Amino acid sequence: MYENTLTCKICGGEARPDAENTCTVCLGCGGEAMLTKADVKKLNRITYLRNTLDFAAAERLADEIILENPEDSEAHWNKFLCEYGIQYVLKNGKRMPVCRKNAAKLPACTESESYKRALYYATEELQTAYSNMGVAISEAVSVSANVFAQDKKYDIFVLTHDGATADDDLDADRLFLRFTENLGFNVFYAPEALKDMDETDKAANTAYALENSAIMLAGFKNLSDCCDGFFRYAVSTFANQITDQEKFIFPIFNGEAISFQQLPEPLIWLDAAFDSTESEFMREISETVEKILKPEEAAVVPDAIVTATAANKENLIKRAYMFLEDGEFETADTYFDKILDIDIEDSRAYIGKLLAKCKLKNEDEIPNLPQTITEDKDYIKALRFATPEQKARYEALNGAIVDRIEGEKKRISEERQRIAAERAEAEAAESARRARQQKEERRLEYKRRRDPLKRTLDEVRAELNKTFITPKRKAELKEDEAKIEKNLKTLDMLFADIFD
Repeated sequence: MYENTLTCKICGGEARPDAENTCTVCLGCGGEAMLTKADVKKLNRITYLRNTLDFAAAERLADEIILENPEDSEAHWNKFLCEYGIQYVLKNGKRMPVCRKNAAKLPACTESESYKRALYYATEELQTAYSNMGVAISEAVSVSANVFAQDKKYDIFVLTHDGATADDDLDADRLFLRFTENLGFNVFYAPEALKDMDETDKAANTAYALENSAIMLAGFKNLSDCCDGFFRYAVSTFANQITDQEKFIFPIFNGEAISFQQLPEPLIWLDAAFDSTESEFMREISETVEKILKPEEAAVVPDAIVTATAANKENLIKRAYMFLEDGEFETADTYFDKILDIDIEDSRAYIGKLLAKCKLKNEDEIPNLPQTITEDKDYIKALRFATPEQKARYEALNGAIVDRIEGEKKRISEERQRIAAERAEAEAAESARRARQQKEERRLEYKRRRDPLKRTLDEVRAELNKTFITPKRKAELKEDEAKIEKNLKTLDMLFADIFD
């Protein structure tokens, strides 16, 4: 059954009244709170909303409690925590506050009206607790203010889970590499940007990046992402600034797991969204972003590289092979054509065209092709213009196809022979079984027909051995004995095969 007990505003654990029944003490972290007449459910809801970073909703509930009881110190303290975007996180084994808002736009903690009123209406003991918590909060707010004092802009904010590493979200890592190494944008990607920072700095720098990025790429792989508190906080924080600035959010969703309509509220009304499962996803998102950030340049448009020169051929080679890795085979093929416009004897471009045509992401996949590439025109040209090392590699790849096909043929032949031998063995065994069964059935039939004759013969011979028997009867019995013996011999001849 649900118990209507107060939860700790720091860790969300269970809070129990103290001996004097004036305050509560958290059984988990030791955090103190004042026992008030306020609705415990509302106070607990405020704690939940704040811990899931929905500060606006939590602050509205705090205002409701203050309206009902203006002298409720806990309500004022909770409102203060919401105003400064305070969330408690684990740091060195302890719950420490971090600031999720732009502290540069906020007054000092001790100047906050909510802070002052919380201390004014609190008991003397709780005033001390508030003051001690205020010191830690002031430090977090100070870190935020220092971070927001910098002058740094990001082109793109790639949304990831709070505390995520590069291995946790491979799609986000792929986007980061695409827009940094390939397209040269300044990207905020938490696993890289927040590396080696403590929790206080991470929270402040994340809040700064949300306010100072032009585009957010918000990826949602499943329904749990849509309900994630940090995701909702980041999206709503970014979305609230769109009306004032030239900022854009592009939701990215896994169409095999969720539908566009299941995305968080601010996102479903946007005009553009991208399904990461579509083959042209990476090209489309790249074009969209580049059209915004580099309007003077066509984004990933093949015609944009018509004027390319030999000086940037190597970069074009790298980009073309990255398109292959991303599964954008048509775009990669066009890039290889433009590379050949620069240098018609570049064997890598011909092999690249072969890969694009066969929808392969790299050369290591060539041995998996269903047939050899010996007669392929791009392969022939690649061999023609290859260096000795390249030629040896290309021929080895084609040789690997030949070896695999021959190996497959041999395996199939051996498998067929094995199946044929097993079938012959099985048929022989079945034939032998049927022969045994037929022999056993004939043996039983022989016994069924012989046994009555043998019993009759025994009876006839027994009567013949009697002392008193008339000559006529004896002659009849002798005749019967001869007939039975004849029948038994005939039966033995009919069933001679069972005696082998």
